[in-house]
Amino acid sequence: MLALLLNMSESKKADGRETGDFLPEDFKNGEYEAAVRLEKQEDLKTLTDHSVARHNLTYKEEKALEAEVKLCLLEEDLEKIIQLKKGKNSRRLKCPLLCCLYGVPPHGTELTLISALHQTEPVDVPTFLKAALENKMPIIEKYLADKGDPNVCDEYKRTALHRACSEGHLAVVEKLVEAGAHLEFQDMLESTAIHWTCRGGNVEILKYLLNKGINRNARDKVTVLYVAVRTGQYECGEHLIACEADLNAKDREGDSPMHDAVRLNRYKMIRLLIMYGANLNMKNAVRGKTPMDLVLQWQNGTKEYSTA
Repeated sequence: MLALLLNMSESKKADGRETGDFLPEDFKNGEYEAAVRLEKQEDLKTLTDHSVARHNLTYKEEKALEAEVKLCLLEEDLEKIIQLKKGKNSRRLKCPLLCCLYGVPPHGTELTLISALHQTEPVDVPTFLKAALENKMPIIEKYLADKGDPNVCDEYKRTALHRACSEGHLAVVEKLVEAGAHLEFQDMLESTAIHWTCRGGNVEILKYLLNKGINRNARDKVTVLYVAVRTGQYECGEHLIACEADLNAKDREGDSPMHDAVRLNRYKMIRLLIMYGANLNMKNAVRGKTPMDLVLQWQNGTKEYSTA
């Protein structure tokens, strides 16, 4: 028995040897290998489940797992981008009701809600004039709230009222007039707001300005009715005539609205002017021609052209 114990003690000192010949009889027949495997399993408990799983995968399975991991990371990145995009879009003013309240069209140009509600920087004159042209009411209100002059003008002496009238922005026109914009302010061409209104063709603005007392016979080079005839704005011309605008007022060359209507072949305007009693025999100052002379001249020119 003592000899057996000594042999076991010596075998423990030599347990680093790898051959089975140095093992005692109790560790032969696979018992030693089982003990080593058990020890390794205990050590592997400190590793992550993912590492253990990958250790047991084949090459093909490992590549498939890597591809799956990359796909998951890509999906996470896309999700983050989508969330950031949603956060950015949520700061935009897209609600039609808010757009109506702050003068922003629901489609096209967008204005952030923050800038619409909490604009703190002062509005300069160029920005104010551009806002009148582009119908940006919050900017106009900010400028006027800061005691800005509504009659400031550009290098051509065109005011914000001129610009709003030409583009047909009725709400802006009303705001500017309420703030003290001069109705009879003339630009470098001596045009007033009513001239620019007839060039733009907005009848509602024309009615508003006439109700505010603007001169219906104001003239730059020509009268307001002359502008409506020349630009073909039939409704504006009809409303001016209904408001007793001068049918036969002459421009600086002595032409009447009828002269210009014939010269430009404005058939509807010619019929309108005749219906309200325009003078067909009024001579201009350049060649002494009446509107009828211009019609005959046009007819003769047509005959000569057709027979040539």
